[in-house]
Amino acid sequence: MNGEGVAPKAPSADVGGDPVAGGDELKAWLEWLEQAVAAGGTLSRLAALELRLAVASSGRLLVLALVILPLVVFAWLGLSVLLGWLAFQYSLSVSVGLGTFLGVQLAALAALGWGCLRYRRRLSLPATRRHLQAFREGLQRGAQTTDR
Repeated sequence: MNGEGVAPKAPSADVGGDPVAGGDELKAWLEWLEQAVAAGGTLSRLAALELRLAVASSGRLLVLALVILPLVVFAWLGLSVLLGWLAFQYSLSVSVGLGTFLGVQLAALAALGWGCLRYRRRLSLPATRRHLQAFREGLQRGAQTTDR
């Protein structure tokens, strides 16, 4: 008993002390959980359907790429022949025309080779390697300071 002759009340389990409000809060949480589960189910169905659509579209995309590839090759050859022909027309020399045609092909090969080298360097994950090396060095410095 406290000094006034009244026994202190035991703390209630619910937040506001009102058992009805605590039940409403529990109901609200359960409804929220049900809605979250329903939303998760809907999202997973949407993802599955969209993945199925993406797989079907990737096959069609591959077919289009196979059709486009020969067209690109013919367009490139046409451009190279045109440039070679223009060089021949300007110089009236077959060797200059053929040299221009060959030069266009070699320039394209050089550009593609440069691109391959650049992308090959990126395949080695240089930023990740630097970060990992810095992490290892940090671990070694930390181990050295704790050993002293």
